[in-house]
Amino acid sequence: MSLNHLDSQSLKWHPTGLVTTLLSPGARQVIRCWLGPFGFLDEQHHPRMLLSMINEPGTFPDLVRTANSNLVPAVVLNELLRKGIVETLESGHILLRRSAYAPATSGDSQCTTELEDCLTAYPPRRRFNDI
Repeated sequence: MSLNHLDSQSLKWHPTGLVTTLLSPGARQVIRCWLGPFGFLDEQHHPRMLLSMINEPGTFPDLVRTANSNLVPAVVLNELLRKGIVETLESGHILLRRSAYAPATSGDSQCTTELEDCLTAYPPRRRFNDI
């Protein structure tokens, strides 16, 4: 998907400082893609709840593959749960906590950069504390 074809609704959200300081580069890519125009927003353009471990379109593993095919969905999910960015529901869905994203402003220059990060294929380096 080209960044030139993004509409203003697609850039409604951006990750908060909580996400950018706590998460590894790979997990940040996943959150940025969840908030971007990649099919993981609901009709009101809010992040959808995603099924956790079913390999089908529109699920958490699909989100992780969209963000970076080199990432392992279970590893990313464990990091997000450990750091309190998502929560799991009894139904098997994953909910992105509201503290992880904020409304994007019209002058938010990070949105384009974050989407470009999401679209890159560079594999993030592992940190020793993300085992």
